[in-house]
Amino acid sequence: MKKYQIVMKTAAGQNAGSKAPNDVVKIAEKLNFEKLFVNVHRNESALDKVKQQIEYKSNWKSVYSKIESNSILLLQVPIYVHQLSRIHFLKKIKSQKKVKLIFVVHDVEELRVAFNNNFQKKQFEDMLKLADVIVVHNEVMANFFEKKGFPKEKIVNLKIFDYLYNFDLNKKVIFSKKVIIAGNLDEKKTEYLKKLDKIDAKFDLYGPNYVKKNSNKITYKGVVPANELPNLLDSGFGLIWDGNSIETCSGYFGNYLKYNNPHKLSLYLTAGLPVFIWSKAAEAKFVDENHLGYTIDSLSDIPLILERLTLADYNRLIKNVRLVGEKISRGDFMTVALTDAINNIKEIN
Repeated sequence: MKKYQIVMKTAAGQNAGSKAPNDVVKIAEKLNFEKLFVNVHRNESALDKVKQQIEYKSNWKSVYSKIESNSILLLQVPIYVHQLSRIHFLKKIKSQKKVKLIFVVHDVEELRVAFNNNFQKKQFEDMLKLADVIVVHNEVMANFFEKKGFPKEKIVNLKIFDYLYNFDLNKKVIFSKKVIIAGNLDEKKTEYLKKLDKIDAKFDLYGPNYVKKNSNKITYKGVVPANELPNLLDSGFGLIWDGNSIETCSGYFGNYLKYNNPHKLSLYLTAGLPVFIWSKAAEAKFVDENHLGYTIDSLSDIPLILERLTLADYNRLIKNVRLVGEKISRGDFMTVALTDAINNIKEIN
């Protein structure tokens, strides 16, 4: 079967997504998914928006004309720009060309809540109707999709997002008790940072939108490109935590950890760092089963664990992290997931 993938492209010719969707594009390309482009613009004026919709229609019409009958089309969701012709042409591709659709889910806005508007609700409903296979983050998210009525046999569990990177087997990870926090540091998402000084540990922070000042416990390291950050992180632990409290992950963003695969987990493991992760996070099970760090109920648990931590303990974790991190850096998890999705479609046919 011929395989295609939709790739969002900016006016400058670059992929429009962040590292996670761009990595999926590269992994899919290695599996012989041919790229079909849809141009994305960020336009403000009413006239520009009308022009953009005309261009979307032209792009999707081109996609339709290029796709062979009885093939496979890969889409990444959600999208955050209205494309009024998109669903029309996807329905036409399915009904007239008998094309099978694979959806790779990056976020579920109903679960994240904060960005769940009518556009996202409609987009999610359309996906459930159109998809032949859906690749979801983990078992918890798979259960959510089953409860929505999507057939269990058509759901593929990714387990963890990949983080394509030239993995260095010889990289030295240094024993340290500092804690790394990387990602979007916007206070709406990481309100707990206001109270981080109450935790008896040293923290290094990387990422945009940080407004709080440094302290004797907190050092802000600035914004580092995603393809450079794994090389800089060479000691300590990575932290997976969100929300407005240091005692538990609460609020919209904290609660979302119960369902999603945070990309920062993949970053830390690719960098070779063990992690601290909220015990109720969906990915806590993956961390536990692979012995990649510690699950914690509260950030107050961190100093207690670090106090007992030995060099031997740390080195055991590093050994386990290296095995998983190398797989993540190669794209193994998405490769397996997409291969399973393809086989699922072939079995149905």
